[in-house]
Amino acid sequence: MKKAIDNYLSEHENEMMMALAGALGIPSVKDPSTASSRAPFGKEVDRALAYVLKTAAEHQFTAENMENYVGRVRWGGDGTQYAVLTHVDVVPEGTGWSVPPFAGTVKDGRLYGRGATDDKGPAIASIFALAAARAALIAKHIEPKNAIMLLFGTDEESGWGDVDYYFKKYGVPEAGFSPDAEFPIVNGEKGILNLQLVGHGTRGGILRRAEGGTRSNVVPQHAEAVLVSDHDKLQRLQGLIERLPKEEFSVSVTLTNDEVKVEVEGVSAHASTPEKGLNAIGKLLQVLDAVHCLEDDESLQFLAREIGTEWSGHRLGVDFADEISGVLTLNLGTLHVDHDDSTAIINIRYPIKVTSKQVTDQFINKLLGTKVDFNVMSDQVPHYVDPSTPLVETLKKAYAEYTGAEARCMTIGGGTYARAIPGGVAFGPLFPGRPMTEHGPDEYIEISDLFKATRIYAYAMAELLIG
Repeated sequence: MKKAIDNYLSEHENEMMMALAGALGIPSVKDPSTASSRAPFGKEVDRALAYVLKTAAEHQFTAENMENYVGRVRWGGDGTQYAVLTHVDVVPEGTGWSVPPFAGTVKDGRLYGRGATDDKGPAIASIFALAAARAALIAKHIEPKNAIMLLFGTDEESGWGDVDYYFKKYGVPEAGFSPDAEFPIVNGEKGILNLQLVGHGTRGGILRRAEGGTRSNVVPQHAEAVLVSDHDKLQRLQGLIERLPKEEFSVSVTLTNDEVKVEVEGVSAHASTPEKGLNAIGKLLQVLDAVHCLEDDESLQFLAREIGTEWSGHRLGVDFADEISGVLTLNLGTLHVDHDDSTAIINIRYPIKVTSKQVTDQFINKLLGTKVDFNVMSDQVPHYVDPSTPLVETLKKAYAEYTGAEARCMTIGGGTYARAIPGGVAFGPLFPGRPMTEHGPDEYIEISDLFKATRIYAYAMAELLIG
């Protein structure tokens, strides 16, 4: 089985690279301004879905567009239907790239582009892996007992409206995996809570407007504020900036006419690992608070003093932890201040044994007596799968076959489609020791890793098909 899979994929490596480069060339960021019944999450996301389904059809699979929400490819028998869940939408490119974010650039053995690891690389790989598994079974004259169902989502990075629609209409698979995390096997995912804080300031003071962040699940790399020109405040700002550690944030002040513009550059990262980034919004608010520019908005004062650049939730009293999934993390993801209102979204990843109510109760207590509105925008409960299931055992076998290493189970702070099905786990594509580049500038995947992951997926699919 392994030899047949290896032979097939070796013959199709160049084809797979070309297919992935084409997928990476589509800027499939959710765009409500171009949304329609034909493209519920925007025309570029719809174009990416069409491209992936065309790629599957070129490999003699029946590729179905499920009302423009999910793409589906199915091959196998009538037994257990194992889902492989990937997605074609991506987060915005952000800034700081050394190569074009939507070009599929090959350099130094790596393939660069937004979505290379999250999740267009695995989406294309899943097509070639299933084709390899099919070829191996046919070569050995084995009839598949079970089926593999590739599901290509279109709204994973935002609200999951794609799989919500699909599962309500077509049912929820009982088991499967999502190649949208790390190897070996992720059988647990923390809860994901998005909280919105809305403040109502008089905006008659020094701060006119402020902006930062692209998505709540991305550590913001850039944030800026515009202030009324004030000589005293300007001098204080400049003095404060001179004292900031040079190796961390970049903070600048520009004076034009009657306005002062303050800009902060941090380091982007995935919100599930905020410790790997530098939160530009948090630093901007701390700088403004230090020179008394937030006196008209309790919400901004709260964000500056209780969160700032901190990701552990210690000052808020939400630094929960458990032995399965580790510590809670939080990310001050977006900020918008204009006229008399300020809105911020905080993304929180809470441990498996903690409830979202424990977290929100602490926020409520902290905000008592203020004029800050507090809303729960979304709450995905934690997900955990017993490591002894037949699916997990099969994935362990496939991983060990190609790496020679034992496949351990682990828990992450990221949220993958695996949590959308009862027996779902996440499986690759990132190998141990590789840096996480998704959601940041210069996202890439090692080409050799991509080929190895595709072989692992193909072997796992073949074993699952046989049952």
